[in-house]
Amino acid sequence: MKNRIVQRLLVTTVLASAAACATPAAAQTDPAPAAQAADPAQEPQDDGAIIVTGIRQSLGAARDIKRNAVQFVDAIVSDDIGKLPDRNVAESLSRVSGIQVDRGIAEGTNVSVRGLRQNVYLFNGREIVDATGRGGIGLDQLGSSTYGILSLVPSELISRLEVTKLAGADDIAGALGGIVDINTRKPLDGPSSIAARAGASYDSLTKKPSYEMFGLVSQKFAGDTLGVLVSASYGRRKLSQQGLDTFSGYTQFTSGGVTRFGHSDARPEEITETRTKFGLDGVIQWKPAPGVEITLDSFYSKLISDRERYWISFNPQTGLTNATYSPNNVLISGTSTAPVLTNSEFAYTKADTWSSALNGKFDVSDRIEASAELSYNRSTSSYDQNYLRLQPLTTITPSTSFDFSKGDLGAYSISGINLSDPSQLRFTILFDNLYRAKTEATAARTDWSMKLGEGFLDKLNIGLRAQKLDTRVNPSLADIRPTGGIVATSLAQYLTLHSNPDFAQGDFAGLPRSFLAANGSIAGGCGVWTNVPAISQAAACLNPTQTATALAGTYRIKENFTEGYAKLDFKVEGALDLAGNIGVRYLHRDMTSIGNLIGATGGVTPTTFERTDDEWLPSATVKMNVAEGLILRLGAAKVVAFPNTADLNNGVTLNNTAVFVNGVQTTPGTGSGGAPNLNPFKANQFDASLEYYFGRQALFSVGLFYKDVSTFIVAKQSAETFNNVNYLINRKINGDGAKVKGIEALLQLPFYFLPGALDGFGIVATYSYIDSTTPIRDAVGRVLAFPGLSKNNANLVGYYEKGPISFRVAYNWRDDYLVGLSGANTGIYNDAYTDLSTTFRYDISKNFSLNLEANNLLNQHQRTYDGSPEALRTNLFFGRMYKASLSVKF
Repeated sequence: MKNRIVQRLLVTTVLASAAACATPAAAQTDPAPAAQAADPAQEPQDDGAIIVTGIRQSLGAARDIKRNAVQFVDAIVSDDIGKLPDRNVAESLSRVSGIQVDRGIAEGTNVSVRGLRQNVYLFNGREIVDATGRGGIGLDQLGSSTYGILSLVPSELISRLEVTKLAGADDIAGALGGIVDINTRKPLDGPSSIAARAGASYDSLTKKPSYEMFGLVSQKFAGDTLGVLVSASYGRRKLSQQGLDTFSGYTQFTSGGVTRFGHSDARPEEITETRTKFGLDGVIQWKPAPGVEITLDSFYSKLISDRERYWISFNPQTGLTNATYSPNNVLISGTSTAPVLTNSEFAYTKADTWSSALNGKFDVSDRIEASAELSYNRSTSSYDQNYLRLQPLTTITPSTSFDFSKGDLGAYSISGINLSDPSQLRFTILFDNLYRAKTEATAARTDWSMKLGEGFLDKLNIGLRAQKLDTRVNPSLADIRPTGGIVATSLAQYLTLHSNPDFAQGDFAGLPRSFLAANGSIAGGCGVWTNVPAISQAAACLNPTQTATALAGTYRIKENFTEGYAKLDFKVEGALDLAGNIGVRYLHRDMTSIGNLIGATGGVTPTTFERTDDEWLPSATVKMNVAEGLILRLGAAKVVAFPNTADLNNGVTLNNTAVFVNGVQTTPGTGSGGAPNLNPFKANQFDASLEYYFGRQALFSVGLFYKDVSTFIVAKQSAETFNNVNYLINRKINGDGAKVKGIEALLQLPFYFLPGALDGFGIVATYSYIDSTTPIRDAVGRVLAFPGLSKNNANLVGYYEKGPISFRVAYNWRDDYLVGLSGANTGIYNDAYTDLSTTFRYDISKNFSLNLEANNLLNQHQRTYDGSPEALRTNLFFGRMYKASLSVKF
């Protein structure tokens, strides 16, 4: 039925277009300006008297990209070399209507397009992926911070960002939400230039300075037929995060015969981190003859993070007395006799990505154009984690009074133990874990376009693409838990008194600010514990790659994609100035998943699973000028997105929990595993937008969209049998379908109509409302939305630009959104988040400019809750950040 709907809309589009051919031709009174190059030059405006630069130049270029595109496209253009208007790519993408950004440690980390995270990321038109594969967000073990692909692309290298929200037949398949194309500059697109920037920043929470540098050289040769561009960026930033965190979150329990929901792992926590980034981009562009262009493009980026994390933790439900509950049966306050734990973690992360492509474009004849490209992408990541826990001796029973409703973070009073006294504490857990991942992607494609003449049918486009995607994950995991623990007095060389009197000032009333913790020596892993045989000689330390948890997490996913498409462009120049396309894309996928079956008694059996998929993806778009400056777009497409690579692990771990009575199994065993046989997401998508282009660079648009998604991937226990033993295996499955619909609005308005100096003001405002229905309900029957989807998202940018001065204030707000399910089977929600930032620029001369920035001016907290807002789960804050830089360009 769904396929018929798409097919009917495609036929309707063609018929409507054919009817438009009969419309008498008329002169176009408001011709669309030509599409801007990646580095837009200064351009005369409507009256030919005003030259636009800076912010307005970038907004005008973005508007032109949107206007001239046939597909549903939005863009952000850098207003100068090295000056994308935000801290990173994810932050800039939040300025596009319908895009919502996830944040960690005060920076954008990942995005949802129309509430969906199944998106395709391109770099200069070719696909790039994270070290953990498709859908990856890096190996960071914190839920609030990631080292994914968007954090690896330095914003200084970027010329423009383009977001395609409805894929055409010639677009790379795989995006359920949208396609994000990150474009850098090319040397022949603008004049030869040299640019550099140096800056320093200060974070109010760390109270330590950071710095960054950027440089670019672009030069033309041989009569402007050969160009070389090299750019590099380097930055070293001190970060900090403080607040209430958790790992286990909320669980269900029964009290007084009533089902309750309560925090099971409260963690007052602090993080300090030094994050170093390096980026390098090189382009050689050659036009040896008219109609021939060859480009060699290579990009490399590396991120290194050195992090320390300290926290105190306890389980509020253990030995609970004096409990109070909200009307939703959420535990608010009480007294717990759970062990109070001190925790230390030292984590060292390295992540890099390298992407190269050789591209050629050729005019085969007056009517035929062709292009070909070979590309290679490699991303690697490692996360070296060393963690130590101290807890009270078995003879000591602390008491913790807590109240989660007091202040932003709650209040705590710990008695019955001195957390600074080693004679009262024992070491119980040590992790020496090394998580490693690597993904390689090799692709080849060719695209051909043939002009069909002067009639209704404009061009025939065909193309082929082949890609190999290979992801390997092979962790080394040592989890050491000596029986009974080791008294802290015998571990003096590994411990220190951690003290931070400034920790969470004004919050966590009653919480100790000093406690015994591990020192930096444990970052050396198992090898530094030579005088503690219970650790250094433990089997997991001696062979960490062969532990059950390491082997369960070791896998390889190989995917081969073959794609081909045919697309027919049509246009009618006249009163409607109609243009559009209709096409179909074919996709074939071969997948091999190699993992390990970990038996209930510890035996390891390598396993392999293979699968093949074939998909036909029709699409159609039509664009018409219904009045002067007023454009209507209609589109429909079938889109597909394959499951995240990490979900396709063929590994299964069985637990020895099955019960037999007289040889008959009475209780099933348990286990967990990946799901290599998951079906892809498929959606029938419909789009409509109305865009009004008026005045100088002004734009108002409103769009509607609807996605009917065929399946929703959820985690579930399923009955399975291994070696004639029954188990309940927890793994992801394909659930029922879901629907996503919404409205997007954009207003871009320069105040040219104001008198005098006031005409330098302007605004850009976006708003989106996105709703979804899924088959998933939580423990109390609430229907859950897609993870990452905020119903409401608003963005407002006000700017002033006159003479040498430009000033910008950006306000972004997003509604709360679902993160996932907690142990209590309630939805984990990120609370509403507001971001306010500002930039100021003063052009000292035509070659030098001073830049000032301030971010997170509202000192916003990142808060999560379980099920209902009073069920406080985490509340983290990062402080404000200020930056000053000096730019030079010749």
